[in-house]
Amino acid sequence: MRGRRPSVLRRMVTVAALALAALATALTGAPAAQASEPDGPIGRGEVMDRSWSWVAERVAYSWDGCYRNQFGCYRPDCSGYVSMAWNLGSSLNTWALWNVTVDIPAEDLNPGDALLKDSDGTDHVALFVRWADAAHTQPLVREEYDFGHVAEERVWRDGLRGFTPRRYNRLDDLMPYGSIRAKYDAMGGLGSVLGPPVRGERDSRLGGRFQQFRNGIIIWHPDVAYAIYGDILAKYWATDSEQRWGFPTMDEAEASRAPDGTRGRYQFFERGLFLWSAPTGTHPVHGEIYKAFHNAGHEAALGYPLTDETDEAGGKAQKFQKATIHWNPSRGTWITDN
Repeated sequence: MRGRRPSVLRRMVTVAALALAALATALTGAPAAQASEPDGPIGRGEVMDRSWSWVAERVAYSWDGCYRNQFGCYRPDCSGYVSMAWNLGSSLNTWALWNVTVDIPAEDLNPGDALLKDSDGTDHVALFVRWADAAHTQPLVREEYDFGHVAEERVWRDGLRGFTPRRYNRLDDLMPYGSIRAKYDAMGGLGSVLGPPVRGERDSRLGGRFQQFRNGIIIWHPDVAYAIYGDILAKYWATDSEQRWGFPTMDEAEASRAPDGTRGRYQFFERGLFLWSAPTGTHPVHGEIYKAFHNAGHEAALGYPLTDETDEAGGKAQKFQKATIHWNPSRGTWITDN
């Protein structure tokens, strides 16, 4: 704790935290959150790692003394808990937390943000984890909340209860964390095809999470994350993204050589295949036409798609470099030469 703890002890605590991070990596196979300096910038991943430690260790609520673990020594009440999670230099009280936070709209609450109140006889703060319901009315929080209880993660069934959403003013919203960070690091981080982050991790539609980078996104849906970038991402966004195609089931990969020598890229989603090549652009193939495309030998036989699926009399059609696949409900699918 800055100003109250010898620098040697602070270094010892930092070393212990780094050792724990290394152990987490070894046990989970995913990189642990990077250790921050007290009162310095901190990423959401580290906030969530630090806050979980008291839940796991069942730290009892108290106004007296401090509770010490690998993350330092903090007063084990509601504001001391949040001070510990944000790696503040000391255990602030509830009122002082207003001075290190800023207002945010409820719809922008994300892991590591706070719900704060010191009016109507209530002096309390809790750490936001996620929304427990699709309507975003019931927050899942981590908190120290009263004598006789330990730090825990629980749902506020009665909503925000007059609490104000606040964000720590040193929180680095752009720093990837969790499964998205593990994927980003595995791809090469800043040196990867994605480039640097340009937006913090946010809810995607249909229950997932995503983060936008300069050249693409990483999108997560329990319990796996994949990257989408380049022309495939542009097409995915232009055609209603996961609402229409679902989540990716793989990373982009090299596709087969077409009969004319064209070579491109492909990526599968839950409800379709996206194929790209330089001369043909990006087009999704899905449904019954995809089944016929698959049975005919994919792009190695029919070439890359030249169009999206289009309407024709009584059904659908899609043109490829070497052939066109047709479908209607009475005849099924059939293939004609171009």
